[in-house]
Amino acid sequence: MKWVLFIFLLVICNVFAWQRVLFAHSSTSPRFYFFDVGQGDSALIHLGPVQILVDGGPPNSKALKGIERILDIEDRYIDLVILTHPHLDHFGGLPDIMDRYTIGTFITGGTTSKNAAYAHIRTPDIVLGEGDRITYGDYTLSILGPNTAERTNTDPNKTSLVFMLEGPDTRIFYAGDMHADNENRIRKEYALNADVLKVAHHGSRFSSSATFLKELQPKITIISVGNNAYGHPAPVALERITDIGAKIYDTRTRGTIKIVPQDGQLQIYTEK
Repeated sequence: MKWVLFIFLLVICNVFAWQRVLFAHSSTSPRFYFFDVGQGDSALIHLGPVQILVDGGPPNSKALKGIERILDIEDRYIDLVILTHPHLDHFGGLPDIMDRYTIGTFITGGTTSKNAAYAHIRTPDIVLGEGDRITYGDYTLSILGPNTAERTNTDPNKTSLVFMLEGPDTRIFYAGDMHADNENRIRKEYALNADVLKVAHHGSRFSSSATFLKELQPKITIISVGNNAYGHPAPVALERITDIGAKIYDTRTRGTIKIVPQDGQLQIYTEK
């Protein structure tokens, strides 16, 4: 049975969160952050009174510091934490974040890790997959994967929870670490179009296929990457992105990247 989560209902079920909705004094304009966490992934979706953290980066304090710089000092609540898949560069920073902040709901794609650090992540979780949706106000987060078959894959990257966030002002595709075969399945099943793509797997050559990028047609691409021995981002992946005319921003050279929809345009801010 498919789930439809209404974040507003999740928020009002928590007294502390309800007070935040009523009395929050921070900006209510949507903002989308991609943190500079080194070789890993962490992003924050800031929808006024509602915050959604997507991954927590590797086991360092960079994601936590990024969150602390954005949220008010008295704000110790994150509505949703979404873990795209259980690799250390995506969940290693979550224990520190969960120690510092109260988490409304923890969402995964259904796969876990035997890494000892995973035991320090708050459980239980809610498992979502293809066809599930999360809604808040004018925003809908539509989950496109994993499907049932992908969830059984032995490669955690191929089980990534991937989704499209759509609002009145922008569409952002969060690709986790999915591979080209995941991309191929999704492009065949869905009519895709996005303003922004969080590039899969740190710009790996095994993701960001030419056919997928041509279908999605993002104007802006974000690569979350640090110094690494894997060759990320791969020159061939960068070439495929350049071929569709998309702008490339990477956290290794640009630092944390913030996107703010304003007057029908996407304003890009970077901070190294």
